[in-house]
Amino acid sequence: MIKKKIKLYYKNIVSKTFENIHGKVFLKKNTSDFLDISQVKDPFFKSYENKKYNIYKVKKARIFTDNNENVAVIKNNILIPKLSFQQIRGRLHNAKYNSVIKKGTPSLIKKFSGTVLNLAQGGSGNNYFHFFFDIIPKIYLVQKKIKKKINFYYVSAPKKWQIKIFKILGIAENKLINSSKNKHIFADEIISLDHPWYQKGTFQNQVKKIPKWIILINRKIFLKKAKKIKFTKKIFLDRSSSEFNHCQIYNQRKVNQWIKKNNLSSCKPEKLTLEKQIYLFNNASIILGAHGAAFTNIIFCKPGTKIIEIIPANHPNRKCERISKILGLKYFRIVTKPDNTNKNFPFRIHLEKKHFKMIDKTINL
Repeated sequence: MIKKKIKLYYKNIVSKTFENIHGKVFLKKNTSDFLDISQVKDPFFKSYENKKYNIYKVKKARIFTDNNENVAVIKNNILIPKLSFQQIRGRLHNAKYNSVIKKGTPSLIKKFSGTVLNLAQGGSGNNYFHFFFDIIPKIYLVQKKIKKKINFYYVSAPKKWQIKIFKILGIAENKLINSSKNKHIFADEIISLDHPWYQKGTFQNQVKKIPKWIILINRKIFLKKAKKIKFTKKIFLDRSSSEFNHCQIYNQRKVNQWIKKNNLSSCKPEKLTLEKQIYLFNNASIILGAHGAAFTNIIFCKPGTKIIEIIPANHPNRKCERISKILGLKYFRIVTKPDNTNKNFPFRIHLEKKHFKMIDKTINL
């Protein structure tokens, strides 16, 4: 209790100190006078609701992020709602709930000359799925629609696999601004875009609205990068080594025995290079596994590929179903009983005898 009070007291002191340095951040009813807004008019690039995307430019502004739930774009100490992001406890909220309104911007500013493309979006920037469906589409739109040179890209701490993809997109590592090391930046110009598909609620509920063009441009960029490997065409995605504990299979040993008996190849995609993952999925006839980011790679599958997703009944995600519909994949959903009894392993999966029978039947259809 005492430690918590000391910690809170310290945070308040830090917040007040930086408020004296940077000033208090306010909301304003209309911030359109700060912005240069252009629309992406090409009908190929349209949202699920057939809306056009906006690209926003703002001069002499700053970005602050807590690298978790909040990203704030600020000019003259005014928060710009259209360019800011606040996903609190997994749900999008109004800009008035952005942390900078109450807590300010408790970090030193680093200044960057030139134009910065803002790709920060809280804690999801390093997730494999979100990188392909949020970050890459934004970069693609800007590269296609803005002739102006982008000097820097403001991103979540880039991992090796992301740096490799940035290079494929023509972005050198020295052009990346690591938001974990630079929580608070100022730039001559900041560019932001509408999110390609997430406008309200939770990611999990909105993922069913992924637009077709995102899948098509990812295929256009990456399919030609495939690198041949030896694998059977029936693949089981093993997520037992995932850094995320959700949707872990409880009786994995039994599953491994079943996989061996049924001549499936068990694969941990994160152990393969991107090029090999692309080849694997593009040449598979069956992809089976527990719900997870590895299923992102079904965007590389050929039409007619069987996608068998194992998922708890209380998990709302419809990512695989949406991708399968767009690409003409044969999607099957194996639903298990909900189990959230262990907070360390949310959406735990228990495969029963009936589930193995369902999978057998699906494979042999």
